[in-house]
Amino acid sequence: MIESVPYKNYPVLFVDDEEMAVVTFQRLFKNDFTIYTALNGEQAIEVLEAHPEIALIATDQRMPKVSGLELLIHVAEKYPAIINILITAYSDMALIIKAVNCGNLYRYIAKPYEEPFLKRTIMDGLNRYHQFNERELFFAKYKGFFTA
Repeated sequence: MIESVPYKNYPVLFVDDEEMAVVTFQRLFKNDFTIYTALNGEQAIEVLEAHPEIALIATDQRMPKVSGLELLIHVAEKYPAIINILITAYSDMALIIKAVNCGNLYRYIAKPYEEPFLKRTIMDGLNRYHQFNERELFFAKYKGFFTA
């Protein structure tokens, strides 16, 4: 069932202040996913506003002005259905706990990431997003049937 998810229909936003990381991500995954990118948190918010169809965000933690955690908290508040992934080279347990509790964190990935692992994680996240949307559509369609 997972392989039947139309991954290209669910855009991914990748955020990292290192341009080479963004270029690498695009090169690795452009054939698998529809990708939007941003080089900082402020740009990411602009991209999200311009593209409400974004289903998953993968963001670096340490960025100038708006950190990955701050971005994920914003996304969790304004776009609660989006799947959130935090990618960082720094393992700060307090930060991870806050990301889970306040940023609706789906997965935490350590840098440097392994391409197959990140790809599978994104696919799993998009599958979760797809299933949620299908369930919501189902209940909307049969709303009268399930109410007393």
